[in-house]
Amino acid sequence: MPVVLKKYSWSQEPDWVTIQVDFPENHLRHEDVFTSERLLKINKAPYYWEVLLDDPIAEEESRCAILENEVVFTLKKKNGPLQWERLEVDVDRCERLRLKEVFLKEHQLMLEEKAKQRAIEKDQKKRDEISKQIEREGSERKAIENLLEESKRKELERMENERKAKTIPKKDTPRPKVVEKPQPLRPVKKIEEIPGIRQSGTVAVSFTKRNFITPKRESMENDERDWIMKQAAAKKATGFVDDDLRPEERNPEWLKQKGDSFFQQSNYLGAISAYSAGVRLTKEYYPLFLNRSAAHFAMQNYQRCAEDCSTALNLLVPPVEANRKARVACLARRGAALVKLGFLRQGCDELIAASKLDPQCESLRREAEMVQRKLEECDTDSE
Repeated sequence: MPVVLKKYSWSQEPDWVTIQVDFPENHLRHEDVFTSERLLKINKAPYYWEVLLDDPIAEEESRCAILENEVVFTLKKKNGPLQWERLEVDVDRCERLRLKEVFLKEHQLMLEEKAKQRAIEKDQKKRDEISKQIEREGSERKAIENLLEESKRKELERMENERKAKTIPKKDTPRPKVVEKPQPLRPVKKIEEIPGIRQSGTVAVSFTKRNFITPKRESMENDERDWIMKQAAAKKATGFVDDDLRPEERNPEWLKQKGDSFFQQSNYLGAISAYSAGVRLTKEYYPLFLNRSAAHFAMQNYQRCAEDCSTALNLLVPPVEANRKARVACLARRGAALVKLGFLRQGCDELIAASKLDPQCESLRREAEMVQRKLEECDTDSE
């Protein structure tokens, strides 16, 4: 059964009212104290205390201090420096209960209104920040365009000056006339015969074949041989060695199929080796880069995955319906790799672009929405 506390005192000044409530065994927390314009309440089992004020207070300017054996309310009068005739309302029990419900309802409506106002202010702040960000990005883009335009203009001027310099014939500079002074007569010496010009030739130089760039005198041959054998063993462990390929197998399409076979067997190192061998034969076959990006993603090589996706996307030109699926795969995988690398905003943009290219793909749309929610949560936490 609650123990109702009735021992308290109050005093007032022109603008303030002070209430001191004796509270034994004071272990109160702030959530145990409730204040509103017309209702004050302390509820800490088994003790209970409440006051229905006869006049309203300015709740935001009022304060409550929890001391060792008492609670002190310092209340700001809402209606200005007026003398209060009494602290509590003078009504019967039924009217008191009704007023209490009214005060609580008014307090609840006020809290809801404040929450709405805070939400409106937060949305406005977010819109303002987005507008500022757009403005900053626009300014940066404009500055970059101006720099590029200025660089282009200077380069054109330089090329034009070079062209004019080549087309204008050079005038012969008149040589200064040399006035020969009369030389004194001397005895004539016999002119010796000038030797003929030597015949040119080529000196053949041969070098010992080396697997490393260091000269033989500076290298450690045994260590180098061990290193080469170790690398060869590592290549064989993947199931793929370039040197073992037959001439008919040195074909980009065959190497792509070989890499696909390794990928299906979860041998990602072998797949990367096969695709890379095909890339060394040709750098214009986009499936080699696209499929190698999948192997890199499986190996958690997200940086190389994004680079291969970018290379494949540059080869998928012009963008037509025939290569739409491949472009979707490039964008989606590059977006996923960027998300793994921590670039949430850039990765989200890539996934959204891929989803727009293939609106029928539900899994791609869900992944884009999931990254977008994560990005919004990060923005909210940073606020």
